[in-house]
Amino acid sequence: MNPLPMRDKRQVGQQFSRAARSYDQAATVQQWAQQQLLQRLQQHLPDGLYGHWLDIGCGTGAALEPLAAMGAQHITAIDMAAGMLEVAARRPLSAPGSSSQPLCSRTLLLADADQLPLAAGRRSDTTIDSTIDAAPDVNQQSPCGAISSLMLQWSEAPQQTLAEWYRVLAPGATLAIATLLPGTHREIAATWQQIDHFRHINRFASAEELSIALQQAGFDIQLQQQASYQEHYPDSLSLLQGLKAIGATNVNSGRRPGLAGRQLIRLFDQHYPKDANGQCPLSYQLCWILATKPDHG
Repeated sequence: MNPLPMRDKRQVGQQFSRAARSYDQAATVQQWAQQQLLQRLQQHLPDGLYGHWLDIGCGTGAALEPLAAMGAQHITAIDMAAGMLEVAARRPLSAPGSSSQPLCSRTLLLADADQLPLAAGRRSDTTIDSTIDAAPDVNQQSPCGAISSLMLQWSEAPQQTLAEWYRVLAPGATLAIATLLPGTHREIAATWQQIDHFRHINRFASAEELSIALQQAGFDIQLQQQASYQEHYPDSLSLLQGLKAIGATNVNSGRRPGLAGRQLIRLFDQHYPKDANGQCPLSYQLCWILATKPDHG
């Protein structure tokens, strides 16, 4: 694993808070990855969701309405960026124009995904009681499912993170993950290697490392799929501005100290690869995982 010191989580939260207002307009790959994740979850649970669900690393809350439409009765939206939660608080939770869709309640939780302020999951809490109209108490009902879209790659210890998620989920719960694999932002990494020796992108866990981490945490993997995705920008400055707009700026411990000057930006543009149309490509390697917490009862 990477020997460098852990990144400052407070700085990660601050950068995403600053990007909250521009995030939805700029987060093309994030929206696509989440849509694909929700489709896979729906296929895995064709009868719909029920009970209490977590959205870990919820961002601006784009998944809240789809989860409610799929049947979740209560959603705890968790993020370490206060600005993201402020945007998520304004999201509707019922299917538009649907009078039959039951009301879904929610809780917004400012928390670290590695240290969730939730009790350990319990089997008895997964029982459905259709006679209860009031919103379930999140302190009494263990989550029967969780999603996390493009958040896990920010963890520098995935097995520990997944073990924490395992802890809070009820036995039999479903975990749906979208994350990034090595090869993501490879153009940025290759460009900076020609300029300096500092660390400019995250270290991404491989699909094999994620499988091992899930199994060590206790999960049973039901599905693991991969796909490539590529964005194109008119120039490298637009590319860097696009990353800043979604909060994906460099906060690694080995990053270049100080601000990048104009000369450094010119060097970056000079070395950045261009496609046949003169545009700057940016690659992503995505991974979707569905897993379950065993119910040995």
